[in-house]
Amino acid sequence: MDFRRPWPFALFVLLAHVLSRFLGVAVHEFLGHSALACLLGGSAYPLYVSPGSGITYVYLTEGTPVAGVVAMLAAGIAVETAVGVAIWWLTRRSPSAAWRAFGVVAATVFIVYSLVYMAAGAFEGFPGDTWAIVSTLQDPPLAYGFAAVGGLWTVLVGVLLSFDLLRILGGPGRDLRRGSLMLILFWLVPAPLAFLPGFSAFNALEESPALYIGGFAAILIVVAALLLYVDLLPAPRVPAPPAPLPWRSVAAVALPLLLATGLLLETPPVQVESAWLGGLAVNLEVVVHEDFNVSVIWRFHGTFTPSSPLEKRIVSSFENRMDTNFYNRAALTIVGDAFNESNWIVTESDIHPNETVWSAGALYPRARVVRLAPSPLNGLSFLARSGTNLTVTAHDPFKFEPTIPSEGWMDAFQVTWQGRLVLVRWAASGGTVAETISANFIRWRAYNRLEAQETYQVEVRLP
Repeated sequence: MDFRRPWPFALFVLLAHVLSRFLGVAVHEFLGHSALACLLGGSAYPLYVSPGSGITYVYLTEGTPVAGVVAMLAAGIAVETAVGVAIWWLTRRSPSAAWRAFGVVAATVFIVYSLVYMAAGAFEGFPGDTWAIVSTLQDPPLAYGFAAVGGLWTVLVGVLLSFDLLRILGGPGRDLRRGSLMLILFWLVPAPLAFLPGFSAFNALEESPALYIGGFAAILIVVAALLLYVDLLPAPRVPAPPAPLPWRSVAAVALPLLLATGLLLETPPVQVESAWLGGLAVNLEVVVHEDFNVSVIWRFHGTFTPSSPLEKRIVSSFENRMDTNFYNRAALTIVGDAFNESNWIVTESDIHPNETVWSAGALYPRARVVRLAPSPLNGLSFLARSGTNLTVTAHDPFKFEPTIPSEGWMDAFQVTWQGRLVLVRWAASGGTVAETISANFIRWRAYNRLEAQETYQVEVRLP
């Protein structure tokens, strides 16, 4: 197979690009972000790598300095670029045209695309590692610095790689027009795989399937037309020596087309559970004992639905573990808005395998339960006792004058009475959801914020 013919050339460039993308993503995520996170005392628990994209979920301890966070964010681009330079340097000395050509393609992916990512990813519209650095440092002008440096080096390295490719093809002096067209093919053939998936992922195409397909098809049409045109050009007057490219080289670089994998490198730290909750379902129960003491029970559960096997493995790792500190803080933060009292004691914080959390008609098992009791400093202003009657007043902490503005609501509120206590009356305001009454409890369940009541009052009596 003659490497200088347009069709074999385009096929090789395309497949070499896919292989290089797979390797580049792996280097970026594993040797870059993951390795530095581990060096900083954190962890990188899952890793997803495919020929088009990759992602690493990183956990850094709270004491990690800002410089360490920035270094971890920058490590992906830095390591990938360094590896690209090494591949380019080693392959350009090879006597094999296939290896030299692969080195140029790999350098394009590892170096040029990393520099483009550095420049374009510095802005909020196409957020990347450099945008994360800008956000971490709270320095918006830095984005323009990344764009300038990345853009300048992209052009410089692109020119050097183009000259290398022309030398592999026999030099620009033999047939300038043919060489220029082959150079255009080199940069244009991988374009759909290189950029359009990224634009779609970041909504740069405004989530329009027609626009995405149209852009993809337009580039393919241009590439096909260019291939036909170059193939029909007359042979150069001074033919170049043949540059044979064995088919096994093409087959080898095609292997990553079959590869896309997610790896759970280690058990995710329990501290990252909150990142995998999605919307947090919140149920509140007030238990009134026969002696008129009360217990406040918060039940929490995430509503996140995994969309990939890797995400399922991550979420399932928390079935029997909970971030106790997170749930305790959550309960102690919102209990003040719910009862107008801020002095509470955590008496229990655990997973209850047989209890569920209700949200939008679904029951989530293995509730995260935080049980609170009033501290001696608690004024118990939410309780009003009159003889043998006791009235409990509670608010939805997300709707009724919340300390922190929120668009959420409490999914379910329940008052349970024990012993000989009986229900006398109840009232709710600020929403539309109706109550459900049983022998020893009254409950409200809201599907949305509009339905959720703002204030609840329940009166019980000891006969």
